[in-house]
Amino acid sequence: MKSKLVKATSLVLTTAMVLGTASMAFAGEYKVQKGDCLWKIAPKYSITWQTLADMNKLSNPNLIFPDQILNVPDISTVPQKEAEPEKTENMDTVVLEKTEEKSADTAVLSSLDIADISMTGTHLEPGFAPDITDYTVNVQDDIYGVKLTPKAVDGIVITVDGNELSEDGSYIVELDQSIEGYGKDYSIDAVVKATDGESETEYTIHIIRENAADTYALFTPGEYVDKETGVTLPYELYVPTNYDSAKKYPVVYVMHGAGQRNQPLDMVLKRYQSATIWAKDSEAGINECIVVSPQIVPADGNGWTKFMLTYDKVAKEANPYEMQDWAVAGYNLLQEIKSQYSVDENKIYATGLSMGGFGTYATAIAHPDEFAAIVPVCGGGDPEAISALKDKTAVWLFHAKDDPAVPFEYTEKTIAALEAADMDYKATIYDAGDIFYPNAHFSWTPAYANKDMRTWLFEQSK
Repeated sequence: MKSKLVKATSLVLTTAMVLGTASMAFAGEYKVQKGDCLWKIAPKYSITWQTLADMNKLSNPNLIFPDQILNVPDISTVPQKEAEPEKTENMDTVVLEKTEEKSADTAVLSSLDIADISMTGTHLEPGFAPDITDYTVNVQDDIYGVKLTPKAVDGIVITVDGNELSEDGSYIVELDQSIEGYGKDYSIDAVVKATDGESETEYTIHIIRENAADTYALFTPGEYVDKETGVTLPYELYVPTNYDSAKKYPVVYVMHGAGQRNQPLDMVLKRYQSATIWAKDSEAGINECIVVSPQIVPADGNGWTKFMLTYDKVAKEANPYEMQDWAVAGYNLLQEIKSQYSVDENKIYATGLSMGGFGTYATAIAHPDEFAAIVPVCGGGDPEAISALKDKTAVWLFHAKDDPAVPFEYTEKTIAALEAADMDYKATIYDAGDIFYPNAHFSWTPAYANKDMRTWLFEQSK
């Protein structure tokens, strides 16, 4: 059996050498199309990309351009491949499995896919080709891991930064998550290596994370002392740089997650795009608005609602949907901001994530005439009270089924209550595995990166 496999493999390699070296009439021409590269064109004429480069005297085979005319063999002179041996009952099927040839001299990748959890179409620059070994990837400022999925023909060993691939054939390159790492130029290189015996090819991927310092600088820190509750509430405020008091502006009210309690105030901007994305759009002339994002300071058992008491196991029997003083003070801060600026009362919106998702539901339910729309992310709304929003407040909710921090059960109960009340709503539910790093709780990253959601929000009006 072994001798038959060796013989079949030798036939493939011999045929490849014949096709790469035979004398050919260079009478044909090929017009380069957008997205072409030599390794895609060459197989059409049964030659290697190296032969095609030599035929056209290309000093840099990585650079070809749309509409460029390449010399190619006259198709009528191209030698035909010998037919594959017929399969007999005594032949093992492994002989016929070789559907993709690999170079006898070089170990290369056949593909290299890249993704982050923003779901915005992260891509390599330039597009992947086996003979291009240097790439750049740009990601937004709240990305902390990039997934690489390199592939090659059987027999080639692939590693990333010296590490084996996971069971699904991928490797996650971890990016800096430290507080000090925000608002700075940051990049990291990942090296993908393809090895076949003594043959080895390295591919370098330069991952560059956006430096959003200019966006953070659009916000002004402030402090609000609430007379109703006695709470002192720090906050970040964005007002368009071209603010005109003669115009009326929508307001986006943002409630942060549990991790930002008692952190530096600007972490409500840096950890995720729940506040900054609206300012980015606004400065670009898209959905101009005012953004206010308050912060809870103490961390022990405090939250926008009593969900944190249950989560931190301070009071397991607490009602997770009941508003705490911080949420009351936050709503009063919103009223204060509205009194200071020219605001469109018909376009007041609220959004929040995790603990802030609970706060978003609770604040809207407590004030159903206030918000034209809300976007709660990985939170939960009181099933007994959410019907208060019917015909008053539009809802688009987000959650991941495998969220390890806020059980998806909360969203299931919320949706069941929305259905029971015959309410219109929108829901984006991420399947298990969609949010792959740092974990599935981070569904806010694709939620706020969703342009359709942001467009929808500003279409809502009282």
